[in-house]
Amino acid sequence: MSANLFSRLDPFDCQKGDFDYYLEQFDNFLNLNSVNDDAKKVPLFISSIGQDTYKILKEICAPSDPKEKSFDQMKTMLLEYFARREFYRRNQRPGEYTGVYVNELKRLSIKCNFGAFTHDALRDRIACGKLPDDKTSNPTTVPTTSKGQSHPKPSVPQMVQVAAQKQAKVKKATIESNSAVVNPGNVQKQPKEPKAQTSGGQQKQLKCKICGHDHKEANCAHKDATCFMCRKKGHIASVCREKANKNQQQQQPVQVHVHVQQNTGVKN
Repeated sequence: MSANLFSRLDPFDCQKGDFDYYLEQFDNFLNLNSVNDDAKKVPLFISSIGQDTYKILKEICAPSDPKEKSFDQMKTMLLEYFARREFYRRNQRPGEYTGVYVNELKRLSIKCNFGAFTHDALRDRIACGKLPDDKTSNPTTVPTTSKGQSHPKPSVPQMVQVAAQKQAKVKKATIESNSAVVNPGNVQKQPKEPKAQTSGGQQKQLKCKICGHDHKEANCAHKDATCFMCRKKGHIASVCREKANKNQQQQQPVQVHVHVQQNTGVKN
């Protein structure tokens, strides 16, 4: 190695820099100055990476001294550190499809050398970094980059597919809400309620105003149901008063009044 080094390598930027590119620059720096001895590469590398990166290197090597490591060992440790930091900081961006986000995480995991932990690392990162569905399924939003440039809008078939999925979800929720279907396997049998006594000594059944069956309203499984006839909460369609009034009006006969005017004139 010559006494005076050609050029000078700037310290690595831990916040915005790419360590892969920095290592390429450092290899070119070593070739330019004909540095082939590993014993010289280590102190030259430590003095070039900067204080912030050296602090990270010391934390990785602790309790050992970084100078006890070889040049290749230091490169591998720092490469894994920055790759894993980028992996665990990668969250799903607004407007980014879930499949694109998962593929990006798989690409980042290659440099992390997780080994047998790769599947668990991907699962945990997807669970922590994925946005809620309502923030990623809107095809009309146009995500932008850090420079303000907009990404291309989704195609028309993609927009139609997303809209159809939304409409199907809304339709399904409406049907479930209107029908108020109760799963028989989850409904506990209610004990029979005592029947009210009438003045004549005969028993009179207690009719529930919510569903029309024989039990108390407080124990009715449909007490939170919404009627699909009047859209009011607290009863089902079979006991809806508006439905009964509507049917009664339809069944009433139409009275037609015919007024016959008699001709009182005398025909000659």
